[in-house]
Amino acid sequence: MKSTLLGLLAAFTLAASPAHAVDASGHWKGSIANSLHLFLQFGKTADGKWEGTLKVPQQGFTTKVDQLEVGAEQLGFKLLPLNAGFTARWSEQDKAWIGTWSQNGQTVPLRLERSEATAGQLRRPQLEAIAARQASYTSLDVGFANPAGGGHALAGSFTVPRGKGPFPAVVLVHGSGPIDRDETILGHKPFLVLADHLSSRGIAVLRYDKRGVGKSGGVYGSATTDDFASDAEAAVAFLRGRAEVDATRIGMVGHSEGGMIAPMVAARDPKLAFVVMLAGPGVRGELLMVEQLALAARAAGAPAEAVDRERALNRAVFAAIVAEARPEVAGDKARQIMEEGERKGILPPGTAAVRARAFTTPWFHNFLRHEPGRVLQSVRQPILALNGERDLQVPAELDLSAIRAALAHNPRAVVEELPALNHLFQTARTGAASEYAQIEESVAPLALNTVSAWILATVGQGRSMK
Repeated sequence: MKSTLLGLLAAFTLAASPAHAVDASGHWKGSIANSLHLFLQFGKTADGKWEGTLKVPQQGFTTKVDQLEVGAEQLGFKLLPLNAGFTARWSEQDKAWIGTWSQNGQTVPLRLERSEATAGQLRRPQLEAIAARQASYTSLDVGFANPAGGGHALAGSFTVPRGKGPFPAVVLVHGSGPIDRDETILGHKPFLVLADHLSSRGIAVLRYDKRGVGKSGGVYGSATTDDFASDAEAAVAFLRGRAEVDATRIGMVGHSEGGMIAPMVAARDPKLAFVVMLAGPGVRGELLMVEQLALAARAAGAPAEAVDRERALNRAVFAAIVAEARPEVAGDKARQIMEEGERKGILPPGTAAVRARAFTTPWFHNFLRHEPGRVLQSVRQPILALNGERDLQVPAELDLSAIRAALAHNPRAVVEELPALNHLFQTARTGAASEYAQIEESVAPLALNTVSAWILATVGQGRSMK
């Protein structure tokens, strides 16, 4: 759950105990606006104190509730970090807690009904099916160093088709955030699914934990996209030293931020054979973030007027950051603009300083100033750029037009919009991030087959063709 969903819980008091008490212990479930599903568990500790846990599987969110109070027929709790909470009375007729969820000055009705169990594991059929195909390839745990990045070691998995090689190969490069080798998100493992698909079709795949994540060394917090590109180059160097791999047919598949990194590597490494951009940005980070935040706010139900006001504010904030080369000065300018936004009621109180810090980290400052078009103009290798029609994070209409223009010089460029797919390349209804967890599909077969067919058509399969 995100703090922008709803607002501050008003203080509540519990009435005197009614004639008969309701047992609040156990598992409960409810929905906000029939779309955001909440799962709660209440119980008593050994000393008789009530405690509770809230889970929101759609957002990968789990937390202990604060100030849980349970009366005979009344219940309430707060979520202090989110300035949110719930208060309700028991309805014997409905066999449910009927109450109000409050956050950011807004309130919505919420009823909690008893559930058989906590939020269970959502099905991930593509992950369940992987075991049946693993006989077609081997999987090895590997490690490699990045001398250019301070010498830290990166840990990963290397899947190699069975049979005679050397094989074409790809490095998978993650999206933004502290991501592991499988690009795990909300129970999905898109890179595991992609690696399984590619290796079962004759393509070797290296995927790795991002620096400072999982089993990889290095420091994540201070790294920028340039640093992650350096790690990706080390991954390519590792593949070039493997006997199973044809060094002339190594490419890179990058998702989201990885879709920025793959062209960066290709532009300075002419020996890289090909590039696949999955939801890679085509416009400067500053412009992308303005639209990404606006689309997210609209998908969350914000009124059009509020979306437009915040878009204008974000445009001013990001322009100020991009204009200032020194992150600390950029942070001061961003904070001043957002504090004015607070005073005008565009932003919730107390959020300006937090946002200013987030928007001026080394990574974010670098990202906002990055110009993907300039990099793409330098790419001479075959390149496949795919975006989902319903991607709200890297919108296809905005980014693919810029990518097409930047690649106009490259006769081996293919740029496609895949219908009905979101940022994770799942088949989606709206593309909102709140759908990611509820969709059972991890990566749409359309996306998987498009990528593998293009790679094999570009560089072939099995031994090098002489």
